[in-house]
Amino acid sequence: MHVAPRTILVIGVSGLILSLAQIMQSPDEFAETDGDIYWGDWIVYQGGNDEIYLDENIGYTVYVDKSYGCSVSVSAQFKGEEHYEAYCDSYYDFDEWMQLGDIYPSGSGYYDIEVEADEFVLVDWTTPMGWNEIEFDTAIGVLGCFISLGVLTVGIILALVLKEKPDVMINQPQDKITEPSNQNWWEDEA
Repeated sequence: MHVAPRTILVIGVSGLILSLAQIMQSPDEFAETDGDIYWGDWIVYQGGNDEIYLDENIGYTVYVDKSYGCSVSVSAQFKGEEHYEAYCDSYYDFDEWMQLGDIYPSGSGYYDIEVEADEFVLVDWTTPMGWNEIEFDTAIGVLGCFISLGVLTVGIILALVLKEKPDVMINQPQDKITEPSNQNWWEDEA
């Protein structure tokens, strides 16, 4: 095999391995971020009962201190309609806060939120944190895979097309070998 196809194949395989490692690293980073989330980034309100501005494009979760339990009454009124749905699940608890349920706004505006607790927390659960970096890393890995596969294809084509020519050995039959004469060939013709 020529040096050029061999070099291209090595580059293609190396690029493919690095790209696959990049793709596989992205989900690992995402899985590790779950335990390292700083929940303060998602908290949009912390305090007592109040009229709170909620965006219709965002979903909100209501949390209270774990000492209260799931029996806490919650109301989220907007234009006379209730927008709170109870969903007490300890899986989504964080730090000392316990999930009570979700608020699904029907429109942007000030919602009258009442919780039978001294303090509650509203968390924006629809705006992902850190996704852009993970998606970018994965996209780079996928792009690298496609480029590496293209380089590998070119390397394989070159390896098939550029075959090395075997060394040719000229064999001369033994009976036709003549001893060199001391005469010069140009003298015979004259």
